[in-house]
Amino acid sequence: MDFKNNKGKIIGLTAIILILIVGVFIFNQVGPYDRNNKKEIVIDIPSGSSVSSIADILSENKLIKNELVFKAVVKLSNKAPKIKAGKYLLNQTYSNNDILNLLVSGKTYNDGIKITIPEGSTSKEITEMLINAKLGNRETYEKLINNPSEFDDKFEFLNEDDIISLEGFLYPNTYYFNEESSEKEILSSMLSHFSKEYTDKLKKKQQEMKLTLQEVVNLASIIEKEAVLDEDRPTIASVFYNRLKINMALQSDATIQYIFDERKKIVTYKDLEINSPYNTYKNVGLPPTPVANPGIKSIEAALYPDNTEYYYFVAKMDGGNNYSETYEKHLKYVQEYKDQRDKLKENKEK
Repeated sequence: MDFKNNKGKIIGLTAIILILIVGVFIFNQVGPYDRNNKKEIVIDIPSGSSVSSIADILSENKLIKNELVFKAVVKLSNKAPKIKAGKYLLNQTYSNNDILNLLVSGKTYNDGIKITIPEGSTSKEITEMLINAKLGNRETYEKLINNPSEFDDKFEFLNEDDIISLEGFLYPNTYYFNEESSEKEILSSMLSHFSKEYTDKLKKKQQEMKLTLQEVVNLASIIEKEAVLDEDRPTIASVFYNRLKINMALQSDATIQYIFDERKKIVTYKDLEINSPYNTYKNVGLPPTPVANPGIKSIEAALYPDNTEYYYFVAKMDGGNNYSETYEKHLKYVQEYKDQRDKLKENKEK
């Protein structure tokens, strides 16, 4: 009887030891490959990669100790569908969970020349940024920007007849380009980003409004240049739509500014007399092309304008606008703005 009890104890103790050994082994396998080696390693996870192929890449770069254990970690986490393709910067101090969380986060590594295009930049300004970064030459950019047909085999949205320029479709964002990138490849990256941002939902809304894509982006570009606060964008859009409905000139300083090579500090009355298709004080309707490259908020405002009866707006000192239905009320707001501006100027001079 004692022998049987001792045998049971030995078996139980052996099982516990085995469990501890397996636990220590697994703990060791899911931990860092080398806790002391912080040398950076760049890996590239191709689009559509399976968990097995990702484990192979990590193993080849000596970032995980055991492929089966890594795959088990991924399976238990249920995060496999959330893994995003791209380049990642890792080192051997990362555990399996650290690596998985980074792949899920999508915080990819970019190793090219960084170009940040602010919302509302014109194609001329974008070209200048690229040239200053030693990415291509001006003549090639200008030729490509003025010939959308060079890209319509890849970007179907450019096939519309009224799109005569890439202005408006060079999506503002932060990009990373290699020194070897061609002008066409660089512009294609921006067009590709626009294509991703302009979702099926927005396309459907555009069709419901019976507008062309160029008309939407054109108006969005003017909204982008006129708005300071995000909440004003849909209201500004409503003002322009109300004017378009009654064939009233848009009278936007933003379109006047587009005529000049460099932005002026202030648009003068003399500027309003310039004979140009971009002078929306003299010409009714939208200008021939967008006057800037708008961000998604301005595009959404052009598609989802507020429902108002406003025909006028003027800036306020806080960055917003005062809106009015009549010209008489508008003139009062204009005078109010001038008075506040003059008062502020006087206080600064004291």
